[in-house]
Amino acid sequence: MQSDLSFSKHQRAAARFVLLGFCLLHVAGIMSYLLRDGRLSIVPIYDDVVYLIDGLRRLAVLDRQGIVGFLSDYVYAQPPHAPLVTLTSVLGLLLSAGAPWGPYLLNAGWILLVLLLGRFALRHANQWTRIGILVAALAIPMFGFVLAEFRPDPVWGLLVGFAVIVSASTDLIWARRRHLIALGLLFGLTIVSKPTAAPASMVVLGIAWIAQVSASMLVARARDISRTVRAGGWVALGAACLFIPYLVTNGAAILAYVREVMAGDSMWRTPGSAWEHITYYLSRPTGTLVLGWAWYAALPLFAGCVALIAWFRDKQALPAFAAVMAATTTAYLIVTVSAVKSLMIGSILYGTIVAAVVWSLGYLMTRIPFRGSAVLVAGALVFAVAWVPRTGQIHREDPSMLAADTANRTILPALTEVLRARPNATVLVTVPGPAYAGTLDFLSRQQGMTRTFLSGYTSDSWERVWQSASSADVIVVSEVGMVGQSLGYSFPSLKYQMRLLDELRTRAEFAGSPAFTDAKNRSVWLFVRNGK
Repeated sequence: MQSDLSFSKHQRAAARFVLLGFCLLHVAGIMSYLLRDGRLSIVPIYDDVVYLIDGLRRLAVLDRQGIVGFLSDYVYAQPPHAPLVTLTSVLGLLLSAGAPWGPYLLNAGWILLVLLLGRFALRHANQWTRIGILVAALAIPMFGFVLAEFRPDPVWGLLVGFAVIVSASTDLIWARRRHLIALGLLFGLTIVSKPTAAPASMVVLGIAWIAQVSASMLVARARDISRTVRAGGWVALGAACLFIPYLVTNGAAILAYVREVMAGDSMWRTPGSAWEHITYYLSRPTGTLVLGWAWYAALPLFAGCVALIAWFRDKQALPAFAAVMAATTTAYLIVTVSAVKSLMIGSILYGTIVAAVVWSLGYLMTRIPFRGSAVLVAGALVFAVAWVPRTGQIHREDPSMLAADTANRTILPALTEVLRARPNATVLVTVPGPAYAGTLDFLSRQQGMTRTFLSGYTSDSWERVWQSASSADVIVVSEVGMVGQSLGYSFPSLKYQMRLLDELRTRAEFAGSPAFTDAKNRSVWLFVRNGK
């Protein structure tokens, strides 16, 4: 096989150009779909809108206080829930002058980073082999989810997986200090990418590390325990440089969030039998939605690696393979044992599978004498056959999404007219869908009106529902049964909805009228407190 050393400077530049070209095609195709029929063709909605609102708020801080003020707010005053997504949101909105497409487009930078990590992890293969494998990987739908879902999960999952294979491609025991610290910084970046999942990230990375080091010592003739411990210390130091400062400033808030979502009585718990939980993430419909062709290829590729490692008695590859398989297995166990399940939570599993597939292809291509140009052609063919721009969980063709888009756009003019006259107004949206607190908040902010928007979705008693309504200046109430309501979850506030609507109609302190009526003659009502 042709070595990288035999490649000229121009050939290496050409290889980078080919990878960048496919990456640009991927980004352009998916962004076009998002604007035509995907998430960007409707108003901003859950959960992305939370990070978009945070970006607009911090962009206003940047406008008024400059870079120092922005950094003070970002690091100390109000540390972000998800640092990387928030930073992308601010820079993207700065790029697009407040339009939602900016942050989504800027997420392409994370795709490029993951590809560079993959290119580094495959550095023992030649240039064209690396490019061919990564081009094929771009056709995996998860790379589309990075653009289509503006939240930390897809980026986090891929960072976890590719951090594992970067580590797996490194001789951890004998690596230089600066390389180990750099690896630690990558681990730290991965952990900070989704702080609420920091324990899961650390467990996956830690077990992969232990598996790799243990296998290395098992096959080595001489075991240097002290050097191994020092290597682990340098990696831990690098990770701590990024994670510890965030933990100090925002650790308590993150812990409170995790307790709320993962509590035993959480409404987010996923019902189902033990078998349904075991197969939740790896069933064909779910698995192919995120993994695409990799869902079919993963197990055969892993089996091929086992066969070749055994056939060649490849002691050098065994530690790396042990790390990759340990990470994948651990990620699967973490998301399967959890009572709360969703595609986004499964990102840590899907990201490790994607990275494991990339590593396995790289290993097989170095053991089987394929020409690099043949691998590049094969990768391009996989991309041509498997890649589609339609990706993500939100599509305009969904009646619920279309209803949400129509309702929020229709309600906005009447709402903003009220808000202009009430600079300190508090707006309560009592149930999710078809009107959403976050969506109306973002749209109002785009028009220069920063008001307090509250959601009463999780109010679990009439007392809590009425307490929230009594303190609000504007109340948005949807009639029960409207298209696009409740997101498929049993939100507690839904059972008090008609009672609240009847109560507000009889209260003299509120004036109400329908702001949007659907095809079934059900309405979203806008109630405004009189005398303010």
